[in-house]
Amino acid sequence: MLRNFLGATVVLAVIAACTSQPVTVADDTPLHPTAVIEHQLTSNGIMGLFPFESRDRQYVRANMSRNESTFKGTGTFSGFMVNMVSKPAETTITRIDRKLLWSLNADQHEYTECPLKGCFKAVKPAKQEQAKPPESKHEQGCTMQIAHTSFTVKSTGQKKAINGFDTEEYQAAWVVKLRDNSARNSTSTLNIDIWTTPMSGAMRDALAVEENYAHALNGAVSETGKPQVIPAEAAKLISAYLASSLKPDDLKAFIEAGKQMEKIKGYPISTYLAWNIEGDACASKESVTKKEKSSATPANAGDLVSGIAGIFSQNKTDGAKKDATAEPILSFTFEVKKLRIEPVHDSEFIAPKNYKLISQP
Repeated sequence: MLRNFLGATVVLAVIAACTSQPVTVADDTPLHPTAVIEHQLTSNGIMGLFPFESRDRQYVRANMSRNESTFKGTGTFSGFMVNMVSKPAETTITRIDRKLLWSLNADQHEYTECPLKGCFKAVKPAKQEQAKPPESKHEQGCTMQIAHTSFTVKSTGQKKAINGFDTEEYQAAWVVKLRDNSARNSTSTLNIDIWTTPMSGAMRDALAVEENYAHALNGAVSETGKPQVIPAEAAKLISAYLASSLKPDDLKAFIEAGKQMEKIKGYPISTYLAWNIEGDACASKESVTKKEKSSATPANAGDLVSGIAGIFSQNKTDGAKKDATAEPILSFTFEVKKLRIEPVHDSEFIAPKNYKLISQP
């Protein structure tokens, strides 16, 4: 009797579970070969402030693409603050063939439609007046120049599988000595640990699709871009850190020195970057309070870069020597999670029928 009762209970539970599940409508749109590229970026933040993680997945064809991105804070407290103001997962669909750009809001089941060059929002004068650039705390009128630079790269011979790719390790060290007009010195050290894989046919096919799409998009919007050797976020932060006190020509030479990373063979699958700067070149006589350090609350990766750039310029070379074992000013880990051709439904490149079209604010 008990066995029959238990059996009936299990059957009813299964039926209830099945009936509570939403009905999934089969996607009957055609499948076509599509380059699927997925990246993940994690960072310890700047001096431990606002660590974050972001992930991007892109579906690419010759004349269209779909990009899905997520961003979240990972710190105990700052992670909570970041996530409170962060935007939800963002999805954009770019259609070169239709000269349209769609932005999807999955939470509200809404989307906007814009010309291919994007939606342009009018900036209110009041907000523009309130947006004051952060005050620089480095010595007024002080400039630095490159005194010496060195770049070394070597293969360690280590091999391991990462995200399904067979990789081998390279280590690079990029050291730049900077000197100000009072003969004070600082040393910028960028340590990079890279795991690369030989380029396979499947990877070449996926990258070729992405390249063809990029050429078509550049022609459509009249913009060009160069691939970044290091994550774009890291390049922006390093530039922001040095721009206020390094002459334009020296800043350009500093950034271009990283092109020597092209000596590394294979396609980077995992890149760990740690950057620090020590010394007293253009040192400020006053330090920044903790309150100033925590004044920015980012809403996404782009806002994080903009806000932290101000903290960067304020805290630059405060004269205190850092311990050799201390955490770096910033570190990034950039990984390729997926890079191949897959069959993808055409529905991924159109705004869903159950989404409502709204006007751009």
